[in-house]
Amino acid sequence: MIEQYRKKPPKLSGGNKNKGLNINKNKPVKFMTVKKIVLLAFLSLLFLFLLLVFIFLNFYRPSAPVDSWGGMDFNEFFDNEIFEGIERPVNMTQEDRNTDCYTFLILGRDALGGQTDTIMLAMFNVKENTISILNIPRDTYVTERRFSGKINNALGRGVSNAVRDGVPRGEEATKAGLKYLKDMVHYTFGVPVHYHILIDLKGFKFLVDEIGGVEMYVPQDMYYNDPEQGLFINLKEGPRTLNGSEAEQLVRYRSGYATQDIGRIETQQKFVAALMKKLLRFDLKNINALFATATKYMETNISATDAAWFAQRILQVKLEDIRTHTVPGGWVYPHQVAYKQETMEIINKYYNPFRIPIPESNFNIDDKGATGTGNTKTDIDGVTMAELLR
Repeated sequence: MIEQYRKKPPKLSGGNKNKGLNINKNKPVKFMTVKKIVLLAFLSLLFLFLLLVFIFLNFYRPSAPVDSWGGMDFNEFFDNEIFEGIERPVNMTQEDRNTDCYTFLILGRDALGGQTDTIMLAMFNVKENTISILNIPRDTYVTERRFSGKINNALGRGVSNAVRDGVPRGEEATKAGLKYLKDMVHYTFGVPVHYHILIDLKGFKFLVDEIGGVEMYVPQDMYYNDPEQGLFINLKEGPRTLNGSEAEQLVRYRSGYATQDIGRIETQQKFVAALMKKLLRFDLKNINALFATATKYMETNISATDAAWFAQRILQVKLEDIRTHTVPGGWVYPHQVAYKQETMEIINKYYNPFRIPIPESNFNIDDKGATGTGNTKTDIDGVTMAELLR
């Protein structure tokens, strides 16, 4: 019995030992080529990229910085006997906010670095694809218990306050100064500032040169010299493509206008319209110019991710949906004073980031004695960028 288990296994017919196992050595084994592997990897990455873009565009939403809501203590501003009897502001919160609206304070700093002679409060409604830009004249009078004067000096005062309180000079003090200016805008006009963009003259000129200049009509001959500021203006009336230096001359000129700073703001609005017309074209040159300017010359609290999100949204905005205003006002020497009722109406219609109207108590504007108060007709609806380019 044991012998039968010692028998040799039967030979496979045909001399092929693998025949009974149904193995065919002549059949080639398929392997993926390098090209197919690379293509598959590329398609996988492309799918992942498109998925991320889809999620970014449809589900991502920037959150307004916390300090734009809780950073200002109204009681601190009103903690002074000169404010006795004045109605205190209503504390509007995140719960009151319209989450489709974002506010930006856009500042142009002069060559000496202390004053912000260009001050614009912008609001972007991402649901309606509309942008409103409120120009605040540099001489506008603002006041709280620590500072009274022209708003273009508020940044410098904020820096001085910070240094006095022990903040090191430089970047930290500048951030403190920006915080103070944003709070001052919030306190005066009732609008919290979510984001800020501060650019100096070097950055402004750099941007204009990098995009190949800006085409616009210079409204009149402009000539002015100020050696102390290094400012030399010499422009002739007529259509032209302005380079960076010429653009600086245009936006800084004001002595030849009958209305001085208001005349300058009107010209600045036309320049901004011409600049926006060019920047709203999808052009890699423009994108590179904006990126280079932001990294070299801008101070902002907008993150790279949020900047990308806002940029792709702004490209969808039409010039006829970008509206601009100037804070209406008159003079109480030596300052310009905002007209309270007209300013409140403009802000609540176009710059209110809340779901409810901003109450009068949240506007710290005293226009008593201002020239023209109650006797002027303010255009509440302002003018669109498309109209400015006509």
